[in-house]
Amino acid sequence: MKKNNFLNAMNSLLAVLVMAIVLTACSSDDDGVTPPDEENPVEEFTNIEFIFTNVEDPNDETRGIWEDEDGFGPMEPVIIQHPEFKPNTTYRLTFIMENRLVSPVEDVTLEILDEDDEHQMFFEFDESLFSDPEGVGNIQDRDAPINYLDFDDNGLPLGLETEWTTAEAQTGASFRAVLGHQPGVKSATSTWDSGDIDWDITFTIDVVED
Repeated sequence: MKKNNFLNAMNSLLAVLVMAIVLTACSSDDDGVTPPDEENPVEEFTNIEFIFTNVEDPNDETRGIWEDEDGFGPMEPVIIQHPEFKPNTTYRLTFIMENRLVSPVEDVTLEILDEDDEHQMFFEFDESLFSDPEGVGNIQDRDAPINYLDFDDNGLPLGLETEWTTAEAQTGASFRAVLGHQPGVKSATSTWDSGDIDWDITFTIDVVED
């Protein structure tokens, strides 16, 4: 009889402990202690093309092509092609951004457009590369001039369309673009490293005569 009473007591204690654990877990969820699922993950990219189109001749374009075959995997991304500019020429820069690890291929550019209030493109370049904009870009100086052509609903720049006028012929110039992922922090003063970074790509550019 004593043995049965002991077993019954142990079973009752175990039931109380289980109930306490369940209640504690529920309370933690209600209080926000358990971290929620990430609501704004950075996008995954495998292929990005920088398309520079001559504004005076739409048939004249040059491309920079970047590839990362495994996306978030361990393989290092590679530059497939560097752009080549003509001197004293104005180009409009647009992008193709894709994730080819899914089927059908995902056009990530559309997602960036849909979340334009959470993204901004920032740029850095050799001072001699462009006559407009002048300077070295807005990565070092947030307020440096960039010819943005697209803006979000708050009037803040996005950067999927920009305009660039090259300077004189030269070789080995550097052109860097960074896509900032800035949910909740994008503002008129947010910088290239505010929030997260979707990608950071640098091309080497030659400016050559025909």
